[in-house]
Amino acid sequence: MNRENWLERMCRWSVVFTAWFLTSYSLFHPWGKSEWTLLHLFALAILVLVIECFPVPGHDGRITVHFPVLFTLATMFSAGVAGLVTIVIVMGVTMVRGHSLSRAAFRTGYTIFGLFMVQIYLATFAQPTWMENGVWLPALILLGCVVVYEVTSKGIRDGLEALRARPRVRRLWVKNKALETGVALLSWAYICTYYGMLHDGRETDPLAFIFFFSPLAAFSILTHVIAKLIRKKKKLEFLFLVTRELNRSMDLTKVMKQTILPLSKVVRYNFGAVYLLQNDRLKPFVTAGEFPEALRRRTYPLNTGISGWTASHARPALVHQARLDPRCQQDREDFEDVRSLLSVPLEMDGEVLGVITLGRTEGDGFEEADRSFLQVLSCQSVVAIRNIRLSEERERRSVAEERNRLAREIHDGIAQSFAGVLMKIESSIRAFDTHPDKVRVWLEESQEKLREGLKEVRYSITALRPSPAQKIGLAPALNRRLEAFCNETGSDGTFTTEGQKVPLKSDAEETIYMVCHEALSNAAKHASADEVKVTLVYDHDEVRLVVQDNGVGFSLAKAVYKAEAQKRYGIVGMNERAQSLNASLQFDSEEGNGTTVTLTIPIGEEEEVAVHAY
Repeated sequence: MNRENWLERMCRWSVVFTAWFLTSYSLFHPWGKSEWTLLHLFALAILVLVIECFPVPGHDGRITVHFPVLFTLATMFSAGVAGLVTIVIVMGVTMVRGHSLSRAAFRTGYTIFGLFMVQIYLATFAQPTWMENGVWLPALILLGCVVVYEVTSKGIRDGLEALRARPRVRRLWVKNKALETGVALLSWAYICTYYGMLHDGRETDPLAFIFFFSPLAAFSILTHVIAKLIRKKKKLEFLFLVTRELNRSMDLTKVMKQTILPLSKVVRYNFGAVYLLQNDRLKPFVTAGEFPEALRRRTYPLNTGISGWTASHARPALVHQARLDPRCQQDREDFEDVRSLLSVPLEMDGEVLGVITLGRTEGDGFEEADRSFLQVLSCQSVVAIRNIRLSEERERRSVAEERNRLAREIHDGIAQSFAGVLMKIESSIRAFDTHPDKVRVWLEESQEKLREGLKEVRYSITALRPSPAQKIGLAPALNRRLEAFCNETGSDGTFTTEGQKVPLKSDAEETIYMVCHEALSNAAKHASADEVKVTLVYDHDEVRLVVQDNGVGFSLAKAVYKAEAQKRYGIVGMNERAQSLNASLQFDSEEGNGTTVTLTIPIGEEEEVAVHAY
């Protein structure tokens, strides 16, 4: 333990023991004899108990509105009696809830100091006839009581907080000044009304005090319930936003950051980490808060620390006091000030993928509601991880299928052409001296095959590149491809679009572009056309591509038979692409009358929705 924390702890316990000693001393050496009964004491103690059970959640921690009741006890009996009631009720409620007794003891300490300072202030400045000097003087004196109590109690609390190695700034008065000031003004209004009731001679039996302070107790209960409902609402909103963002992202690191970083808005923690299980060891994947840099590169075996226990048992763990739990020995070594821990597994289909662990530097820092919420969040994260893995697997399969397709095309197309060219060249070398005329014919045939093979190589390279339809849009890509065809062949080309543009899926645009590309390539090779027309038609339930030329035409049956015999995949590949989209591909051609290629893609439900939204 470092020196600053040692000094802070010593000062805290000094405050506690001094305050409790003052309380004991005051009980045995009262400043005066009280005229009030034990029933009054019991009634006021009940009110303190109700207010203590329903604190107002502050920026970090809790704020109670019990000062008017404690002030009444101190003035009716003594500061020692008020201190004893505070000790019994605060420590009792804390024990029942299972929270930190040391924090509760310190809270009783600075509260008792504040009450004794108020009693000294009244003994110094309040005269026996001060209630008879109008309204403003008593009001100012009572305002001084509130100021003295707030400055003493909150000054001790915040001053000792500053002695910590890492002060919890969120607990300071400055961070809760609006709420603290509001509670102080409410206390001032109540004690002014209380003294006014005494001055006017109103009923002062125990029931009268209960009715008088019941609105204060009701205010405490109501604000406590409203604060809990607001917190639950924030959790639901946070869960909705995180779920939406998780489903949008396919980046595992981003998914984990979106899980743990914004979590501090609804579940407070000092440090947190998402550990992923790799080779039976936990490795910090994403960290947040005061997580030491040296620990971000360390891996942990299973059953080491609370994270290892959670991963090995596939069960969540909520630890209120880390120093009392043997599972947290490694955590206490890594995080010196850790007091409470919360850890939940990331589990998918019975397999633990990792762990989400949060820690706080004060005991009883997490509740059962926090564990339930973190479990729900971990389930959403697992769904996102599953989607990412499925996407990666789908991408791997697509890459493998594309590699196989390219291998088939190279083997059955380019490789076969080059093999034929090689055989002719070898024959030409052997017959060069005896049959020069045959050699010339064979070389010319080889030259033609090499040109065709070069075109196929270029076509394959083009197919590997990102589709121009994705880069510049479908219509501009088709127009550019037609211009390239015209420059290559010297033909005249016309590109037109008809109908209202419809947003299409990327695979539909890719198929339209590749069919047009193949149709123009075939026209350049075989059609001998001097005019080509490309038309893209958008209809309400389909999209059509029409590629028409005035070339020599061909017989479809002969072309398909020749393509299969020579293992060429032009027309066959076009048809396969169309079938993958449940589209139709039609060839209208006769020898000597040109060719028309028509691709018709139906617009599915998703595209129809896009049309209406467009």
